[in-house]
Amino acid sequence: MRTDLPTGTVTFFFTDAEGSTKLLHDLGAERYADALTEHQRVVREACGAHDGVEVDTQGDAFFVAFPAAAGALAAAAEIAKGVAAGPIRVRIGLHTGTPLVTGEGYVGDDVHLAARVAASGHGGQILVSAATAARVAQSGSEPQALSLLDLGEHRLKDIEGAVSIFQLGDSSFPPLRTISNTNLPRPASSFVGRERELEGVLAGIAGGVRLLTLTGPGGSGKTRLAIEAAASLLPEYRAGVFWVGLAALRDPALVTETISRALGARDGLPEHIGERELLVLLDNLEQVIAAAPELSALLSACPNLTLIVTSRELLRVQGEVEFAVPPLAETDAVALFCERAHVKPSEEIAELCVHLDSQPLAVELAAARAKALSPAQILARLWQRLDLLKGGRDADPRHQTLRATIEWSYDLLSDDEKQLFRRHGHLAEVREWAEAALDARDRLSGRGLAETLVGGGEIARFAGDLSRAIELKEELASVQGDLRRPNWKAATLADLCEIALDQRDFARARSYAAQSAAAGGGARAALCFAELALRVGDLGSAESNGLAALADLEEGAFNHACALEMLGETARRSGDAALPRPLL
Repeated sequence: MRTDLPTGTVTFFFTDAEGSTKLLHDLGAERYADALTEHQRVVREACGAHDGVEVDTQGDAFFVAFPAAAGALAAAAEIAKGVAAGPIRVRIGLHTGTPLVTGEGYVGDDVHLAARVAASGHGGQILVSAATAARVAQSGSEPQALSLLDLGEHRLKDIEGAVSIFQLGDSSFPPLRTISNTNLPRPASSFVGRERELEGVLAGIAGGVRLLTLTGPGGSGKTRLAIEAAASLLPEYRAGVFWVGLAALRDPALVTETISRALGARDGLPEHIGERELLVLLDNLEQVIAAAPELSALLSACPNLTLIVTSRELLRVQGEVEFAVPPLAETDAVALFCERAHVKPSEEIAELCVHLDSQPLAVELAAARAKALSPAQILARLWQRLDLLKGGRDADPRHQTLRATIEWSYDLLSDDEKQLFRRHGHLAEVREWAEAALDARDRLSGRGLAETLVGGGEIARFAGDLSRAIELKEELASVQGDLRRPNWKAATLADLCEIALDQRDFARARSYAAQSAAAGGGARAALCFAELALRVGDLGSAESNGLAALADLEEGAFNHACALEMLGETARRSGDAALPRPLL
């Protein structure tokens, strides 16, 4: 147990070397070690001269506690002067508080706040919290050399409320790495659940992804997740993190102009961004998706730019990585409902969330009705009308009701897609007819049975009832006898492979593809193997199987076009732009 630590009111002092990894590579291990030794000597001598007690040290970073704020500030000034001529640029942060002292050291929010203040600075910069500035002023020990510059209020990660930060001296530095170096919206409600998804988004960016597209249906929580991720990434982008809302746009030509306006670019967007470390969140791109090539060009021109995009469809440009936003986990959906409705969890709430597919928007709209209706009453009325669940007056018009969300999606469809959508509205009647025929299949001949199974299986597949589709298609594949179509079994097994691929059950998909090939599936089976290889990232196998399928298909046939599309996608992912040209 340490007995030398200051108690009562303590000023915490954190130091950190900026760009130490790059400096190590630039200097080499031996020269860097010498520079680090000298750096540590300067820090320890200055802190010791002002009664600082070293709490912890890791490489170039120091955690020191001082009994007096003025002493801590004086030590910081001496360190900055002592290391100025060396290669290590140190940033220092100070905060004063009254922490709890334990056998292991200090415990309390003040320690975290001091660390966050230090992390928000730049090399050569000394930052001070309002509490430390006040203590220095009260001591009357603030000579001209220790004058403090008010940098205003800033929001720090994991710290509640705004924090006033001061800088020692009047030197010019880039904007602080704080949440205030952004225009990110600040949601009025808390972020519930999504820990795994947030980790996934952050891991993608940390892994070097520069274009990450969050996809999902309306109301799936794409925007909320993206904002939370962007806020977490603020300390990583020195030039800031910016949000650009695109929901109001209809002309793709205005996307670049809108981004420029948000960033304050006057002389061209690529020129403004240049090599700055910048993260831009483009929210609701789907209705202006034609701007995707311009965004790809912007990424190419700006090597340190990262884009997070929310959209109901992919941009389909080079370097894009998709993050499909799933429904909430069941426990998270219940937690969201309970927090918004201010009620305790129950089985009725869990059942309601299941019927709402655990979609965040639907759960929040249902919670808004909880004052007037019980969860059981909401559930009973769900099937009566789409406008039952309504948001507040300040909600986005697209999210006021479930009907509004569906209408927004419908309006994004082309005329042909809208016509197809309307035709599928009659699918329920067709499914009733198909099921009636299936109920009588014991009286059908081999061919009649097969044709009924084909119809029922395809209708179930189009309707999204994949379990029923699999059941019927597996029965079809087992039908014996001359069905007057030699490849009937092979084609059905290929259909089952496609369904398994959509369900990301790659082992089952491989089994169906092999069975299709054994049954004489030929080019169709080769297409299945190509699609499977593409899904798992085996681009060599995707190309070879795609070319094999193409060789056996008649030009102009549907599967011939599918093979060309697959080869084109394989080439795009591998960066070989020339591969599909002679084929196309």
